[in-house]
Amino acid sequence: DETDVDRKVKRFQALRGTCDSFEEAIVEVLAIVLSSPQFLYVSLSPELGGEAATAISGVDLAERLSLFLWCSVPDAELLDHAMSGDLLDPSVLRAEVKRLINDSRSERFVEQFVRQWLNLELLEFQNLKGKVQGFDPLLQDAMLSESAKFVHELFIHDESLLNLIHCDFAMVNERLAKHYGLSGVRGNHFRRVMLDDGARRGGLMTQAGFLAMHSDYPASHPLKRSACLLERLLNDPPPPPPPAVPQIDLADPRIAEMTLKERIEDHRNQAACASCHMKIDPWGIAFENYDALGRWRDSIGGKPVDAHSELFNGQAIDGIDGLKRFLLLNRQDQLVHSVVEKLLAFGLGRSLTFADQSEVEEIVHHVRQHDDGFQQAIISVVQSDLFLNW
Repeated sequence: DETDVDRKVKRFQALRGTCDSFEEAIVEVLAIVLSSPQFLYVSLSPELGGEAATAISGVDLAERLSLFLWCSVPDAELLDHAMSGDLLDPSVLRAEVKRLINDSRSERFVEQFVRQWLNLELLEFQNLKGKVQGFDPLLQDAMLSESAKFVHELFIHDESLLNLIHCDFAMVNERLAKHYGLSGVRGNHFRRVMLDDGARRGGLMTQAGFLAMHSDYPASHPLKRSACLLERLLNDPPPPPPPAVPQIDLADPRIAEMTLKERIEDHRNQAACASCHMKIDPWGIAFENYDALGRWRDSIGGKPVDAHSELFNGQAIDGIDGLKRFLLLNRQDQLVHSVVEKLLAFGLGRSLTFADQSEVEEIVHHVRQHDDGFQQAIISVVQSDLFLNW
């Protein structure tokens, strides 16, 4: 407003006499602008003084919406709706959400959301060239892109969030298809490829990037994989390890001869480790048919892979197929709840608190009633009181 402009002009005038040039004085004023909280932070909420939440303005809603779905500023059409007040109408807001989703700029949302959600930096900083047979920069780039391409496919076609656990297709380019043993894929662009029953792919958990960035080269790492599943997909992270946890002694000939699963079981038998590992290990053992690069294997060191495990509640899990089946039968609500929380945190630009949970439950209930559609999850988040209020 005029007060802000006048304040900066007065600051310029005060500086002008002490500076050698106009440019030097204006740079000082611009430095004040660029370092102000109003520039550095998005949509600072008003001081509420402990009062109840207040509705945001149409312009603030346009900004929040475009930063959510485009990772950019609003366009002219969105701002026109905001300035006229139409954007606060539920039907107009829903239509604008659909328009933003169908715009190519929504790919930015998917890329940024998936990168933060799955913590893909772990894979980006892996330097395995020359260290692991079968790894090269083209494969690493394909691994980094696959998750975002897959989630975008679900997003743009409004497919079920349950496809994150398992589906009958993969998003691959030629390099990734070769890695998976899929034929008939040519070129660097990603495309939807239908999978047969023997492909052993489908969903996030069997993607090479997911498996590779949670490995301990040259071996796989069941604990890292289970921790990622629990934290990223189910929003139920395992507790941190207690102090002075005994390490697995690989110098012990008895332990050196064990398979990885046997070592984990031996480690779990120690009293200090049992309580936590009973809740973590079985999830990761189900991934053991996948090596450190996410390739399928039937044996390790000449011994058949044993991917059978038993959850802390006595539920038997038979490899990755058994794990997927268990999640789809028993943890659908937990998965949808987790994704909704991740979307809300991304859209609001803050972590959620206990006070937000009742609203989260309402959103989850609404999404589940509408076939768990990805776009419905977005619309439900945007139309929620959390998104529409400070």
